[in-house]
Amino acid sequence: MKLSTNAAVLLADGGPAGVPACAGMDPDIFHPSYASEPGNRPTQAEREALAVCAGCPVRDWCLERDLEECPTTYQVVGVRGGMRQADRRALHVQRYGVQAPRRAGAGR
Repeated sequence: MKLSTNAAVLLADGGPAGVPACAGMDPDIFHPSYASEPGNRPTQAEREALAVCAGCPVRDWCLERDLEECPTTYQVVGVRGGMRQADRRALHVQRYGVQAPRRAGAGR
């Protein structure tokens, strides 16, 4: 079974209670070939991925894990945690700047 990165980690290593909504889905849905830009409306592909995330019981965990695991904004790609790439990059910059400070356990 193909899993998104966060779904695979959650199912293998544990985490918050709940099965991710993306479990069992093709992870490619979360990597639209054309991502929207900041300030633009989400693309149709992004809206489809966001709809999956909307009812996910582990959405907040997924978003936080993704932000913590991405040391630079260039590694923030696709839809994760109910946010599209452009919005997560902006949140990453708000929290860490373009490059996050090195954190213990990052890159595992």
